[in-house]
Amino acid sequence: MLLDLALILVVAGVVTIIFKALKQPLVLGYIVAGILTGPYIGFIPTATQVESVEFWGKIGVIFLLFGLGLEFSFKKLTKVGGAGVSTVLSEAVVMFCMGFLIAKIFGWENITALFVGAMLSISSTSIIIKTFDDLKIGGKKSSQLVFGALICEDLVAILLLVLLPTLVISKTFSGVQLVTKILTITVFLLLWFTGGIYFIPTIYRKLRKLMSDETLIVVSLGLCLFMVVITLKANISEALGAFVMGSILSGTIQRDKIIALTRPIKDFFGAIFFVSVGMLVDPSVLLHYWPHVLIITLAVILVKPLAATIGFLFSGQTLKIALPAGMCMCQIGEFSYIIASLGKSMNATPDYLYPVIVTVSILTTFVTPYWAKAGDKTFGFIYNHTSSGWRNVIDRLGNGKNTFNQESRWKKLLKSYLGRVFILTTWMAFFILLFTKVINPFLNSLLKSLYPQIAGVFWVRLAFFLLTIGVVAPFIWALLKLKDKEGIYDQIWADGKFARGPLLFLVAVKYIIAFMAISFVASLYLTRSVGAIMLICATVIVLVVLSRRVKGYYSKIEKNFLTNLDSEGGRRFVVPREMANEIHMEKCVVGQNSYLAGRSIGTVHRKKDTGALVIQLTRGTKTINLPDKEQVFYPSDSLLVLGSDKQLSSFIALSKNTAEETAPLPEEDTIEMRLFQITLGEKSPVLGHNANITAFRKEFGVLLVGVEKSDSDNFLRPNSTVTIEKGDTIWVVGNREKVDKLNIADD
Repeated sequence: MLLDLALILVVAGVVTIIFKALKQPLVLGYIVAGILTGPYIGFIPTATQVESVEFWGKIGVIFLLFGLGLEFSFKKLTKVGGAGVSTVLSEAVVMFCMGFLIAKIFGWENITALFVGAMLSISSTSIIIKTFDDLKIGGKKSSQLVFGALICEDLVAILLLVLLPTLVISKTFSGVQLVTKILTITVFLLLWFTGGIYFIPTIYRKLRKLMSDETLIVVSLGLCLFMVVITLKANISEALGAFVMGSILSGTIQRDKIIALTRPIKDFFGAIFFVSVGMLVDPSVLLHYWPHVLIITLAVILVKPLAATIGFLFSGQTLKIALPAGMCMCQIGEFSYIIASLGKSMNATPDYLYPVIVTVSILTTFVTPYWAKAGDKTFGFIYNHTSSGWRNVIDRLGNGKNTFNQESRWKKLLKSYLGRVFILTTWMAFFILLFTKVINPFLNSLLKSLYPQIAGVFWVRLAFFLLTIGVVAPFIWALLKLKDKEGIYDQIWADGKFARGPLLFLVAVKYIIAFMAISFVASLYLTRSVGAIMLICATVIVLVVLSRRVKGYYSKIEKNFLTNLDSEGGRRFVVPREMANEIHMEKCVVGQNSYLAGRSIGTVHRKKDTGALVIQLTRGTKTINLPDKEQVFYPSDSLLVLGSDKQLSSFIALSKNTAEETAPLPEEDTIEMRLFQITLGEKSPVLGHNANITAFRKEFGVLLVGVEKSDSDNFLRPNSTVTIEKGDTIWVVGNREKVDKLNIADD
């Protein structure tokens, strides 16, 4: 075993040095080293005890997920908001279905198809981070959206690692078993997160003076392995246990030190894991399965970015932001290896699938930098080669952000919208269960007693299908066609300054619900073929939506059953079109020998007009919100800056030394400043004031970023010649308490 370990480490060291020189991800170097030292390559010395390497690789998985948990934060998760969630719902669902469909086309079994779908659903965090570092695009808004989506994807990957073994063991797709497993995991997480977060950080804080670096790493890794054992005893997953303990320890005061101390261990065992991945790849298999590799690779690099782009558009981003972000997510990586290893170890997947997936990952990794670099150019090409009508559609797909006024209106819309969806879905579920579990079985037994020769034939099953769908058709029509009675949805849709993406996301959710309902009935009575079910669902939805008779039936039903629905209205709102595309916040640290050090904000603005605005300065334990132009930058000051991608890139360049920064960036959780857009009512205290930045900051405690007049789409930069009037939309930066005072609602 020692000889094998020495061999793979020496080969891995040489190969990764070569990959580093070629500016390729080290992960690929480890995989290539594994292939070279594996049992399938005979022209160089190879490892003899692959099982031992696989065992250390499993330890590597534990430490990889422990490290992921240490860098995870629930507050950070809440900040990625709808962008991460909607992207994962779009990308992961589409790629899961795509992987399942491709596997079925290849003739693979259902369990294998599920694993393929899971492998294609998760992008590679390490490869994307490496690509952003190499291309120096980590500070762009599109890159920040990608990071948010990756956080949500990691959670999906953890869930898949827990649920897939359940499907393999049960050999069925029982919904009851899945729901039971999910409830078990939920209770487990609830107990450990609430108890662990309450006790463990407290203990670490009280014992801080007694914990040396040596003690800290021993205790932390001991807790990690202890949680792994508990999850194994609970028949869940060691991956989930490692991630949970890492997440709990991320709330301790020694979090950064734990990350620094455990990183070498994580890197070492992680390297062994990736080497073990390569050792199980048989290159000769690829000669027979190269068409499978080609088709899956094309699906990942073409369909995956498209699905991710749609998800970002659903979250309210413009195509200019969504397309470059989506094109970055064109690969599969470490979680795909882990899922592939899981399937292989449980004999749930054929042996040839493992090298196929690893090869797909290698190919898509090489494509990633080129796809990420081509994002902006692709948008420019699409935009420049479309007609003015289509350009208007592109502009309105994800134009703008939620305004401050918008938040309460969105709550009203969601309350009405989701309330209607919940009620209609409940009635649909009730009638489907009533007919499939009670009425149709009774009719079927009656037919068997009267006409045994026709019971169970296709035409009888078709009649049961049509009967069930006919009863729920009015509810399907209402689910897909109705919105809110007071027209908030239509007002938002008609306003060209607001993002249509979130509204399209709401519509997509309703169609998914209708699709699931129809597919359940179709699979029960007609067929289990995926393609046939999709065709049946599409046909039923089209016929129901276009039917006036179904609409009339629903009108009668609504009069009797849905009279208590409360739909509320709202006013129109506006969002500046130009600024909404790229404006965001970014952090940086003033370097010891940077241009900023020793200069005031006003001096920097006069001599280096980047256009970026400093909205928060942190110096030690002191935080200055909205610093004035006389404030001087000192080395190691932490800054929060507002602007577009280009403006922020120029400003951050001024903050850097010729060497890398030594001061740490501030934690995101300490940032309270936010960007708001307010459409002013007649009682707002800012009416009649000039748009003077200095006077505005002194009187109202917020930074005025821009003004959009009520009768124009032009975005005006603040200056003393602009008077703020009722109906204008102002962009301000500040904390919510101060902004609330500017947003007094009309009676």
